[in-house]
Amino acid sequence: MARPLVYFEAAELVSAWWGWQGPLEVQELAGYDDRNLKVVAAADGRAAVFKVHNVGDSVPEGQVAEAHNALLAVLAAQGLPVPAALPVVDGSSTASDDDALQPSPDGHTIRTQGADGKLHACRMLTWLPGVLLVEAPKPLELYRQLGALLGRVQRVLQGWDWESSGALRRPDFEWNVQHLVPTYVRLRADLLALPGLDLPLLDAVVAHFAAATSAAEAAGQLRSALIHSDANERNVLVDAAAAAAAAVAERQQGSEAAAAATAVASAAPVCVDDGNGRLPQPMITGLIDWGDACWQWLASEVANCATYMMLLECNADDPLPAAAAVLAGFESQLPLLPGERALLRTLCMARLAQSLSLGARAAARDPSNAPYLLATQRHGWALLRRLWGMSDEQYQAAMSAGGAP
Repeated sequence: MARPLVYFEAAELVSAWWGWQGPLEVQELAGYDDRNLKVVAAADGRAAVFKVHNVGDSVPEGQVAEAHNALLAVLAAQGLPVPAALPVVDGSSTASDDDALQPSPDGHTIRTQGADGKLHACRMLTWLPGVLLVEAPKPLELYRQLGALLGRVQRVLQGWDWESSGALRRPDFEWNVQHLVPTYVRLRADLLALPGLDLPLLDAVVAHFAAATSAAEAAGQLRSALIHSDANERNVLVDAAAAAAAAVAERQQGSEAAAAATAVASAAPVCVDDGNGRLPQPMITGLIDWGDACWQWLASEVANCATYMMLLECNADDPLPAAAAVLAGFESQLPLLPGERALLRTLCMARLAQSLSLGARAAARDPSNAPYLLATQRHGWALLRRLWGMSDEQYQAAMSAGGAP
């Protein structure tokens, strides 16, 4: 789905509906199928993200944006590092009807009409501190803390009746791995015309996925949950100084000790010696971009995140320790079932198949955004072939050994 074209003035909407007075500085951020704009008030330095949703997520009847607002409110109330939706201000209905519609009843969302005649849901989200994970030092402990955060999210969401929300079920959402088979069947004809794709490998992976997940579901070994689904290197914010300190500590401790530490199931933040004693060093400052959040298999949360961490440039030659650290962190909060663990390799390959195929199609449709859309292509095929060449037993053994083959 193409990203929305912002025909309107974001600063004017922010002023009219959220009460921010100018001058406002607006900077476009990266995004897959939404437009994300950083808005900064020059007077006091306040910053927020102005998010313009794609058409599919903006249909008023779907209430997708509103459901995400409610989800973030629940998580933020428990102290988790997630953005919060900012409320529209009183009197905002005085804004011109030519520019925007009335706000949603949730008080945090508006829908505005572009020159294309289509509605786009818009929200203002708090700006969180930190640098993108892709730009930060990456000790193994960082991956463990990320996995632990995803596990904490699941512990908070247990007991909430998110399954009953149609907005969060998203039955046609292409990035839900449970829809991989029909999505791939529909997409395959387009992929034939694109260069650089190993379709025989994708065919084999999708067929394997269909058989393996069908058997696991029949055995009752795949739990469902509301998950973030896209904890990649650009959706995680990091305290760079804390990450650098942990990286130094891991180098000092030696590779053997660092690898062993990832297998320890502990909810406490890592402690590293900074020369003045051992101090706690929590590293994750934000889990952002919840646009892919939906109801799907719980194990996909671990697999998706592990896949993206394995794809990082620094892990290209030895990807499995990062995946093991994510798994160890998650299971420190919420252990997987044996059947879920056994499917992790399959689910990682499924995520790669999704990203490689959907990213290639999206880049063909939007060449201007190709560098962002094709990020997985750089190491994705090599990682997919590596995982395809392993057995589930070999992958599980590597996870138990901290990533060692």
